[in-house]
Amino acid sequence: MKIKDLILPFAWTEYSQKLKHHIDNPRSMGYFSNEDAQACGLRLAQASSGDIPSGNSVQFFWMVDPTDGIIVDTKYQLFGEAILVGLAEAISILIVGKNYDQAARLDVAVMDQFLRDHNETPAFPSDSLSHCALILETIKKCSTHCLDIPISISYSAPPVTDGSIQGEGFAGFKELKLAEKIDLINQVLDQDVRPYVEMDAGGVEVIGLQNNQVTIAYQGNCTSCFSATGATLSYIQKVIKAKVDPELEVIPTL
Repeated sequence: MKIKDLILPFAWTEYSQKLKHHIDNPRSMGYFSNEDAQACGLRLAQASSGDIPSGNSVQFFWMVDPTDGIIVDTKYQLFGEAILVGLAEAISILIVGKNYDQAARLDVAVMDQFLRDHNETPAFPSDSLSHCALILETIKKCSTHCLDIPISISYSAPPVTDGSIQGEGFAGFKELKLAEKIDLINQVLDQDVRPYVEMDAGGVEVIGLQNNQVTIAYQGNCTSCFSATGATLSYIQKVIKAKVDPELEVIPTL
């Protein structure tokens, strides 16, 4: 055995910059009470996993709309390693605006993709999977407290408001080769679109780019979702214009 096999890097060096940012800047840490929920006409759903003696414990508090199962807001409390903070922050961003069924179907792949800095580099090392499992277990437990709430058969667009989609496109986009343009579009979709539609077991594929028209094809549940030609398409269009080029138009093949 070589010396380098005995010396392991500190986990922090293997975290993505996005994950580190969430660890350093927690926004959703705290809790909601039943009184808070009642004052807003919402339901409080809460659940916990792990325990302090074992070293890691997580508790989530959801404010849920009792008419459609949408998670209006979420907070958490935890005890354990720093990565739990980053993962709890990330999943809080992902689930707000979604219904409890969508939240329950989140998985490690979606969390990893959401937190990646680069497509080819994981957001966290494999030995952090147990921390992801603890977060996801708690989310699933929270959802079981909402099963009596009816949800719409057609889910909403990604949980990002129009106001948060900002940008004037990618500088030098028009000078790129066709393959480079499509690669850039895919990178933007990987970061800002696919993590959300994957929550609904759907997908988006780039078919081609011609005359400022980006042709996409929906996959999975997106092919039968009404919002694929409405709210979801509008969201994809806004993201592509802001992050790639304002002259581009997104055309779905249905």
